[in-house]
Amino acid sequence: MLEKWFYRLKSYLGFTRREMRGFVFVIPTLGLLYAVPYFIERYNRSVSRAMYMKYIAENKAFFSSKSTFSQVSQEEKSKQPQKEERKEGANVAGPRLTKPSQPVFNQLSFPEVSAIELQMVQGVGPVLSARISEYRANLGGFHRPEQLLEVYGVDEALAEKIYSTFVFEPRITSKININQADFKQLIQHPYIDYGATKVILAYRNQHGAFGSAEDLLKIKIFNRPWVDRVAPYLSF
Repeated sequence: MLEKWFYRLKSYLGFTRREMRGFVFVIPTLGLLYAVPYFIERYNRSVSRAMYMKYIAENKAFFSSKSTFSQVSQEEKSKQPQKEERKEGANVAGPRLTKPSQPVFNQLSFPEVSAIELQMVQGVGPVLSARISEYRANLGGFHRPEQLLEVYGVDEALAEKIYSTFVFEPRITSKININQADFKQLIQHPYIDYGATKVILAYRNQHGAFGSAEDLLKIKIFNRPWVDRVAPYLSF
């Protein structure tokens, strides 16, 4: 029989006699290795089941006593009269509940809000809120509500939303001393451009310090609307 298997392996697979003997030895070995984990798992399962049954048998008395105790407790509870329970419930006053009041945010005015708080208004994002805050700081504060419309991206509808959330109050936080400011300080103000800065400095160097905002009208390129616009932010 074995010779027939050797002959078939040699004919179909081209094995030598030595290779055929090795092949015949390897196949049972592989089968044994494949079956070993199955038998080990089966053995462990039987051992675990035996230990579990032993545990149940040893603690059977404990489980039966616990079950009896719970049944007795339920029976005692059911035997108590309902009238007594109602009486006890009537003597104990329950908590008096009141509806909690709705918390509200602190009311801030427009000059007090930061760029982060401005984002509470619908339609004001991080970019626009930073732009509003920066413009207000460079300007020195708003003294008229319409100045908010000078910020790029703010229209009348959005300005009304902002002022409905944060009440407008005129507040100028900083002013420019026109008699001491240099070129850099003057040109940083949104209302004073490059040409106006050069003219103001030239006039001051030639005629001396300005006494009031009215002295700016002595410079012919300036008119009353421009002076009235910039005057609240100047000190003399």
